[in-house]
Order: sequence, then C-alpha cells, then structure tokens
Amino acid sequence: MIGSLGLIIPLSIAAVVLTFNSFRLTAVTFVVAILSAGLSLLALAVFQYPFGINAIIGVIGSIGVSINAAIIILTGMQQNTAAANGDRNAMVDVVMSSSRHIVSTTLTTFGGFLPLIVEGGGFWPPFAMSIAGGVLLSTVISFYFAPPMFALVYARRKVASGEDGMSRGTDKNDAEADTWSNDNYQQALAAE
Repeated sequence: MIGSLGLIIPLSIAAVVLTFNSFRLTAVTFVVAILSAGLSLLALAVFQYPFGINAIIGVIGSIGVSINAAIIILTGMQQNTAAANGDRNAMVDVVMSSSRHIVSTTLTTFGGFLPLIVEGGGFWPPFAMSIAGGVLLSTVISFYFAPPMFALVYARRKVASGEDGMSRGTDKNDAEADTWSNDNYQQALAAE
C-alpha cells in the first residue's frame, strides 16, 4: 500500500493542477485535504473509536470527498470573472450556488455511513466514523477556508483610484499596475 503512494500522490497533484491550471489553487485544495484528514482523526478521537487500518482507509476516503468540495468551490470562483477579480459579493454568490451540491453530497455520505456507525459491530464503525465525520467537518472547512484563501492567493483585487490618497504615476504601466493590490504585477502575470 505504501509503495503505490509514490505513484498515486504525484498523479493526484497533477490532476488538480491541470484542473485549475494554477499551483496556488492546488496548494489551497491540498491544505483543505490535510485539514480534512485531521478532522477525520478528531471525529475518531471524540467518539473514542480505535485507529487502525479501517480508520486509515476511511481517512483517505474523506480526503477524496473534501478535495472534491474544494474543487467545486474554487473552480466556480475561478470561472466567475467578478469573483476572480476579488468581488466579495460574487464570491458569496459562487459559494451559495455550489453549496447545494456540496451539502447534498455531505448529507448523503453521512447518512449512508450512519447505519455502520450505529450498528456496525466492531469492524466497521472506525471506517464509517472517519469518513462520515471527516466529510461532515471538512464541508465546513471548504465553505469557510477555501474562499478566503482563494481571495488571498488568486483574486486580483481592483483598487479604486485615489482610495489611498496617493498618486502613483502617469505612464501606462503605472496605471495598469495601480489596479493590482500587490507590487509584483509582472510576477503575478507570469504565474498565471
């Protein structure tokens, strides 16, 4: 099982990078995945289930579902021009429009594993709890962590002219650079 991780992890990273065409959004997605793994372990600890191979497999399954939720939110924001430019209302609209899909996936996953948690005997409850708990808690992380991180690492925030009371310059490059919130305009263009 460990030997195949050398192939699975690079292929997973490559698939997410190709989805976003951005290393920064891929990093956000995998931070959500790591947080999901931690939340799966938290669910196991809170309900005092043993940590074994079943729980490990459940954590891996929970990571997959949380990556899917982050991809849905971040792709929606990337495709929405206003959200990609840093408009917070547009970001809220994107999250709200994608919430139906994510919440339905979360509830059906949790509901599907609930019988195994309640009456699964000694073998299935750690597996079911790590997936159900991780998916349920990582949905909250996807909704509250992914959008601010998107705004931090991706969104181009337009600065209103004269907002800071300073005049920047008069040539075309200075005027174009004024619309960016960071000083690394050329590097930001090269990164995209």
